[in-house]
Amino acid sequence: MCVGVFDEEVLIEFAIEALLKDEQDPRAIVLAMVQTWPEAPSLSLLYALSMAASGVERMISAKSTTCKAQDLWRMIGLIGVDLYMMQCLNLTHQTAADLHGFWRMHDPFFLN
Repeated sequence: MCVGVFDEEVLIEFAIEALLKDEQDPRAIVLAMVQTWPEAPSLSLLYALSMAASGVERMISAKSTTCKAQDLWRMIGLIGVDLYMMQCLNLTHQTAADLHGFWRMHDPFFLN
């Protein structure tokens, strides 16, 4: 964790707990995090989601949980693409709130 930066441990714990819930869609985890912590740096979200996905994959071998972790890796990739597109469009992309705004205006995938 970066010193003096948003507490990623809270995000990681939230993502792990949400990922382990049987009916939780990884896309919904991302949206819940963005809505709960709009001030979180956007790259902190990627870090926390990555730590959660890799931690769950290492510790739990249940097929359904492993599939959800793999789906979460896909969501991480999609967020990275969104951040890249925001950069290319000269849009602010530092926080979760920036991502949420981009999704509302340009790409509702995480909102559905």
